[in-house]
Amino acid sequence: MPDRAGALSRTFAASPALRSRATILKYLERRKVARLLIPPAICERLAASRFPSSVRAILTGGGPVYPDLIRRLMARVPEAHAVYGSTEAELIAHIAASEITTSDWETMDAGQGILAGDPAARTLIRIIDDEIQVSGPHVNKSYLDRTQDASTKAIGADGVVWHRTGDSGRVDADGRLWLLGRIDARVAGLFAFGVEAAARLWAGVRQVALCPGCNGAAILAIVGDAAQEDDWRARAHYLGIEKVVILDEMPLDRRHGSKVDYAKLKQRIEASQQSQHIG
Repeated sequence: MPDRAGALSRTFAASPALRSRATILKYLERRKVARLLIPPAICERLAASRFPSSVRAILTGGGPVYPDLIRRLMARVPEAHAVYGSTEAELIAHIAASEITTSDWETMDAGQGILAGDPAARTLIRIIDDEIQVSGPHVNKSYLDRTQDASTKAIGADGVVWHRTGDSGRVDADGRLWLLGRIDARVAGLFAFGVEAAARLWAGVRQVALCPGCNGAAILAIVGDAAQEDDWRARAHYLGIEKVVILDEMPLDRRHGSKVDYAKLKQRIEASQQSQHIG
């Protein structure tokens, strides 16, 4: 079965046409796929569907795995797992949905971050100035272009090389990692993943992103049912966000379509700061 899951991921990479929900489901049925390793964007497309009975587990990562998505996957398949890592350090942390407690769900729903879970085997994690840094035998120690090391590597007093992920996070009393968002996506003291995880639970919200405005103030960009705008503004104000901007489409990364392209989003908002609706 792992071979079939591998074949599935290779087909995704080779054939963009396979990314339609109906085509993916037909493929799963035909190949009797048991496990899927797919990005959150594809999980979003499949979460409302009835999976073939062969599918036993979904592993997802490569972008934020928000709690509402995990809940929907739990309702569809026996096992759902969220994985966190980077190209330089894969894997960093992981969690099975069944390991998430009631208290954990409440913490995520309240905007306190996304639970990434326990560190992977032989992985060391530390938080320096809110940034997640990792070390271990599987962590890349240097780039071929060593000029990039200065901003992405830190050397401990004991000579240990730590990879700077650029992600903000915290480690709880049980040693589990929580994700707060990209360091450079922090706005007015607010962390992106916390705000976005909470806002995704609001009525009518399909996509959401925290973004700075021209004056550095926090703006919440939302794709969804514009009839809920007044409610969104009230809820955003409670979180300390003064402005809500409605988008027709959220700019996403080209690789997986699972991460908000915050640079493009900021450009769009700055270019249309005077308008409440961005086309």
